[in-house]
Amino acid sequence: MNTEKCLNKILFIFFAVFCSTIFTYYYFLYTNIYPPGSFWAISNHTAHKVFQTRLLLTSLANSLEPFLPILQQLFQWAVPYPINYEVLLQLLNILFLVVLLVSIPRLLKEFNIFVHPAFAFFVFIPVSWNFIFLNGLIDGAGIYYPYDIPSLSFFAVGLLLFLQNKWYWFYFIYVLALLNRESACFIAIAGFVLTVKFPSSSISEWITKNLHLILHISIQFILWVTSRILLSLKFKDNPGEFFEAPHSMIDFLSKMVTGQSHWAMQNPRWFLSLFFGLWIVPFIGFNLLNGPSKRLMIVAAIYIFSLILRSNMMETRVYNELNVIIMILTTCVVYNLINKSKSMIKI
Repeated sequence: MNTEKCLNKILFIFFAVFCSTIFTYYYFLYTNIYPPGSFWAISNHTAHKVFQTRLLLTSLANSLEPFLPILQQLFQWAVPYPINYEVLLQLLNILFLVVLLVSIPRLLKEFNIFVHPAFAFFVFIPVSWNFIFLNGLIDGAGIYYPYDIPSLSFFAVGLLLFLQNKWYWFYFIYVLALLNRESACFIAIAGFVLTVKFPSSSISEWITKNLHLILHISIQFILWVTSRILLSLKFKDNPGEFFEAPHSMIDFLSKMVTGQSHWAMQNPRWFLSLFFGLWIVPFIGFNLLNGPSKRLMIVAAIYIFSLILRSNMMETRVYNELNVIIMILTTCVVYNLINKSKSMIKI
């Protein structure tokens, strides 16, 4: 039995690496860099603000750059293009996708969703649609940033560690996530929403019941604020603004109705297919969601509200962590629907 489990794990990792490699190949093929926030600009600390503060991945790539000659010597024969700095980012992208796939089955169990580990590959549906097809191939800006995919992995792993109360590892991952992208704060937000207790009596009892949680959330809030301040000070002389001024969705939505083209999309109606349309599943199957999943929908609402304030919502790739959230919610609906159908058949 142990041998069978070991073989299953090896097979899972093999398919995770294979699928992650295929995804990464087409992701880099159909997307382009945005010069003020390109990976080479971030790596040499000349990128515009807000992009400059998202420096984890390029810092990792910088540390691996001395190994490029070894990679070129060993593997150049197998790659139809030069092995350079961009290849290091591709390898890191593959690594983070594998981490995401490995963490998803464990994370689903925290939501009382007990499915085959192969369900983890389900995440490629919304992620591939948003980041490759809609963003790059069909109708979108086709923009690539090295920190996008890792933000999904950090969210999944960070939330898993939060729910399991593995705080030492959690804070290690959380700090790395903060260096990757400021949206890492949603790890703490999701952890709080999913674990906070609501006693029926007074506020003092609420504080007593949640004192340990409040302590950790306070620490995480301080770390987030500190990271934003320190990174802002470090790159204060770089061009650009630390906070993006989001474009209004009103014009975009109006053109979605009329069918007119928009700078973000030639056909704004494609926007409705975000996440390959899976965003509608939790609404249709709301009664099939369990308690934790319904709480996760609150996190999704907070995420959308934050995007309204601080992001260009027309860009299909800005919905980073929402890909993981939508995947969990959809899997919960499918899981409970299957169980309900089995129960009806037995009756």
